[in-house]
Amino acid sequence: MSMKDRAYELLQSTYYDGIDSGDMAKAASALHENVEWSHAQVWPHHGFIHGEPSTNHGRAEVQTFLQARVMQLAEARIRHKVRDMVLEGNKGAILGYVRGEDGTERPFMVWFEITDDRISRYLLRPL
Repeated sequence: MSMKDRAYELLQSTYYDGIDSGDMAKAASALHENVEWSHAQVWPHHGFIHGEPSTNHGRAEVQTFLQARVMQLAEARIRHKVRDMVLEGNKGAILGYVRGEDGTERPFMVWFEITDDRISRYLLRPL
């Protein structure tokens, strides 16, 4: 498997599909034990709006953060998708989008790095 295929598998098939299905343990399994993770809100719901990013360090801390939002994400009925990816070595960026059940899409960009076959840096910002 190429590094780009592995990056797609980690980001889409494990991380985003895990979040979208409410399986935060699966989502967190894509992350390195010492991940640097930062996420700014893309889709406003449950009082969460665009603003300062949430920053967490380490897989366990991110999983705890995500687990606290399982019900809100399920009620928001949004899906995360990778649209485009560029990768050089173990570093890259994606353009993705969050889609609501009415078909509305909101774009985002992620800078990511992979270390030891896991996402070690994940910085998401809405566009």
